[in-house]
Amino acid sequence: MSEFMDKAKIFLGFESGPEELETKKVQTGFPAKTNLIKLNSVKQPNQAEVRVVEPRIYEDCLTISTFLRENKPVIVSLKYVDSQNGKRLVDFVCGTAYAINGHMLKIGENIFLFTPENIAIVEGDEHNSNEESLEVNTPPLLKATNVG
Repeated sequence: MSEFMDKAKIFLGFESGPEELETKKVQTGFPAKTNLIKLNSVKQPNQAEVRVVEPRIYEDCLTISTFLRENKPVIVSLKYVDSQNGKRLVDFVCGTAYAINGHMLKIGENIFLFTPENIAIVEGDEHNSNEESLEVNTPPLLKATNVG
């Protein structure tokens, strides 16, 4: 009966549990023996996840927006949605992307890429065109010249 009462006191917070005692031992410098595994110490592979969604009704925009809010990029294909609902759906998801500082890119006819804030969209030709534009737009007085 006293074991039950001890567990009840620990559960209700009237007494320290064994976890608190072990953390106190760790803080004092004595080694703590435990069978507990901290979840932070378990190595999990870093997996990037891109969702591909083919909505069939306008309400599927809620699912797409949920993925974005969970920091998952989403590719949306509107091939099963009529044009009016497709526009509404894209507007809704664009609003979600804007609210979370995300990004949107049209990657094909009726295919869109939405990404959260932590994933930037970089187009393939953007890097090369920036280098060329710097060379073309450099004023002649600032170009390097050979003196001599």
